[in-house]
Amino acid sequence: MPVRSIDSIRHMREQAERSPKDSVLCYNSPVLLMIKMFFVRLRETKGVLDLSLNHFFARKILLVRHGLTDWNYTHRFQGRTDVPLNEKGLLQAEKAARRIEGWPVDAVYSSPLTRARQTADVVAARIQKPTTVLDDLIEVHFGSWEGLHFREKMEKKDESLMKWLADPFFNAPPGAEEWDSIRQRAERAVNSVLNTEHKHIVIVSHGGMIRALLVVFLGLDPHTVWKIRSSNCSLTGIEIREHETSLAFVNDDLHLKENREGKYLPLW
Repeated sequence: MPVRSIDSIRHMREQAERSPKDSVLCYNSPVLLMIKMFFVRLRETKGVLDLSLNHFFARKILLVRHGLTDWNYTHRFQGRTDVPLNEKGLLQAEKAARRIEGWPVDAVYSSPLTRARQTADVVAARIQKPTTVLDDLIEVHFGSWEGLHFREKMEKKDESLMKWLADPFFNAPPGAEEWDSIRQRAERAVNSVLNTEHKHIVIVSHGGMIRALLVVFLGLDPHTVWKIRSSNCSLTGIEIREHETSLAFVNDDLHLKENREGKYLPLW
């Protein structure tokens, strides 16, 4: 459809309203209704109408949790401990990269920890983009719990673990990072990513930090956001428009469950 000037659109509207029977535009036709909405929008913006792509299309953020590590497999608290991906984790990263490959990615951001960097680098190499490290995307520090086995604390019916499970951000282990620090890092990371011209962005981070990012992006309750699952190498999609931010999908790991032909469902 050719782009018309405001004058030509106004002329079409006036013609239809004067002589609806003779006009190619019925008074209540969808086209005329679109023209009416055009002028409503023009009045709302005091004559300055945003016809840029930003008005019509969302910015899209893809949150990717890193692939599997040996500590994930044995259910140990990792936090800031720099544990690399294991063989399965590297394979997961490759599958995620193949899933993302058909999406028009503008930038790839990563936590500085090795497991996230390895995942991000596999994705970035697949789409021929560099990996940009943001220190604020680093995982939440678990203090004295780092390296401990989750199952052992469960078997002991550790009261502090029960409180942490009920509300992780506000019942931090001894020496762990507090919620105010986590939130501030998440806000800085979001600002760093959004203060660019990039429209399609991949962020590779960690289970705890991804939930903090969801709080900042979507305004979710930090007391309940841990009810949202974030599996290894899963994808979570966020769409940002002029007046709203929405969750498009969450914890999508269908690329790790490919069919016999090795095909995946499309991403967005």
